[in-house]
Amino acid sequence: MISLSVSESVPVGTLLPLPTATDPDFGDFSVTGYRLQADPDVAETFELQVTKGGGQDEALTIQLVVRRALDREVNDRYSMRVYAADGDARGASNSGAVDVLISVVDVNDNRPVFEGEGRYEVTVPENVPHHTTILRVKAVDDDQGLNGQVNKIVHII
Repeated sequence: MISLSVSESVPVGTLLPLPTATDPDFGDFSVTGYRLQADPDVAETFELQVTKGGGQDEALTIQLVVRRALDREVNDRYSMRVYAADGDARGASNSGAVDVLISVVDVNDNRPVFEGEGRYEVTVPENVPHHTTILRVKAVDDDQGLNGQVNKIVHII
């Protein structure tokens, strides 16, 4: 299994290099191609790019291309399988596969939101005892970890 951690802020078009398959054979009997197997949502988000290298061995390199913006709050993981195939003159081929798991890393891209409408009014009797709670409000942030912590600031107007 190959595990990658990718920030949700990477731009579309970012290339994520993957290790290539090895095959002790040469020529047509060595690795001749790769393909991606993934659910439609994953296939719309990542594309497998195969590049034939220069030089004598003309080895293939592979990378995943980010095709659309990532959002950890919508999808925090992507799972797919990459197949490598070799071939021979008889048309027979062998293949191998590796599972790829991409974990989307959170960035602080959401602001806290108050429950309710964010505007609160209370009437306080003049004889309320000191230190009496007169209003509780709650704010939430969809980000994860420290990015999702909400600091409390109170302004009395």
